[in-house]
Amino acid sequence: MIKRDELIKTINKIIGEDLLEKANKIDHRANGVQVSGTQEVNKIALGVSTSMDFFEEAVDSGAEFCIVHHGLDFAGIYNSLLNKSQQQVLKYVFANNLTVSGYHYSLDAHHEIGNNATIIKLIGAKITDDPYFDEWGWVAEFDNAVDAKELADKCAEVFEHDVFAVYGGPEKIKRIGVCSGGAKPVGADIHEIAAKNIDLHLAGEIAEGGPAIARECGFNYFAAGHYATEVFGVQELGKKIKSHYKDMLEVEFIDIPNPL
Repeated sequence: MIKRDELIKTINKIIGEDLLEKANKIDHRANGVQVSGTQEVNKIALGVSTSMDFFEEAVDSGAEFCIVHHGLDFAGIYNSLLNKSQQQVLKYVFANNLTVSGYHYSLDAHHEIGNNATIIKLIGAKITDDPYFDEWGWVAEFDNAVDAKELADKCAEVFEHDVFAVYGGPEKIKRIGVCSGGAKPVGADIHEIAAKNIDLHLAGEIAEGGPAIARECGFNYFAAGHYATEVFGVQELGKKIKSHYKDMLEVEFIDIPNPL
């Protein structure tokens, strides 16, 4: 058993106070604790997004503390009115005395445990220390250029998700820009791809006009699913927490599959 506030301090240390401070300046979504629940924590439930399905599974698993990538979203509240979904979720969270913490930008941009850094490692590339996509992602390189179609197949395995692949650039890929989640390039993003000599833009989503833009601007574009590209950071954070507390704390990732 761990005290809630001690656990929060440990999480902040793992992520880094500087990164959390930056996240809370530039990100409209949560990067920290949103709801404080019971003081005693025996188990953490990890997830990508908050939902009734996630919270019910978290409670059924015995968790008192929830860590997600997409925290409780109040940005879309209309005229200060909570919708039925927001009310239902909050009632359940309070009734079960849960702690809820979300880490959005900080678990995308983190240099070691973030979604993008982890994706880069898993597909065999290396971060160049060059931030990407308004500093939400990273530019990376392969030691040796890889075949675009073979890389698409590898990504499908890594993400356990179909990859919508637009082959608009080089057949051999050396430099990639990786930004998990939405990351549909527009405006300055398109110019950044050209300026940084990106052979492949790897993201979670693609807009209707994305294939034409990629082909006409001369870069490859892989869209591998918003959810599927954002399961990594929160699990890496969980591994760090588990390594710190060992048998004093249980940590479980709760998968609520989402094809989008």
